[in-house]
Amino acid sequence: MPVKFELPPKGSLVANGPSDPLRYYYAPLVGRIFRARIDTGLALLEGPYRRLLEVGFGSGLLLPTLTRTAGRVDGIDLESDPDDVRRNLAALGVAVGDLTRGDVRSLPYAAGTFDCVIAFSIFEHLKGPDLPPALSEVRRVMTTGGHFLVGCPAVHAGMSAAFAAIGFSGIDRHHFSSIHDVLDAARPAFDVEKTSTLPSFAPLGLAPYNTALLRAGA
Repeated sequence: MPVKFELPPKGSLVANGPSDPLRYYYAPLVGRIFRARIDTGLALLEGPYRRLLEVGFGSGLLLPTLTRTAGRVDGIDLESDPDDVRRNLAALGVAVGDLTRGDVRSLPYAAGTFDCVIAFSIFEHLKGPDLPPALSEVRRVMTTGGHFLVGCPAVHAGMSAAFAAIGFSGIDRHHFSSIHDVLDAARPAFDVEKTSTLPSFAPLGLAPYNTALLRAGA
């Protein structure tokens, strides 16, 4: 059975900066959408996995859920303080592996370390030339046949307006790559197994949120 996102108690985690969407997960209406986009992606997983890496763990919001689908869960984030996140998770009784501050374009792990990598709302922040090296790094640290779950919001004028409506004005200065850009850049090293959208009837790329499960090639 697919793992379902479990929202940690409100106030148990701390946003890693003004752009961290942590507060929206607890909002009455918007929160349902934010939580649903995670479940849209998690439903694609085929775990349990041996060792999983979350790229962009932020406040640690998803880590408690991921510990239910993998023997060990590690995380890397460009801005978060690993010690603070680990301390907050420990207070919830959640044990994780290594939490590291670092960049997806230069992952500090040995080749073949993970059989699953997850990145929600990370790759849209990369411009086109940065996608191939980042995806090459993801593939390098994965086992052959491992799963890479990636989720991206749509990148178009309608989504820019939607983000502005909830307080993220100027999102087009931060979101550059669409799910199609990511998948095109990933195809040399990955096979696309499944995709999903939120809402489910919307086309991939035009939907407000888009997820894809990729398998690492030989």
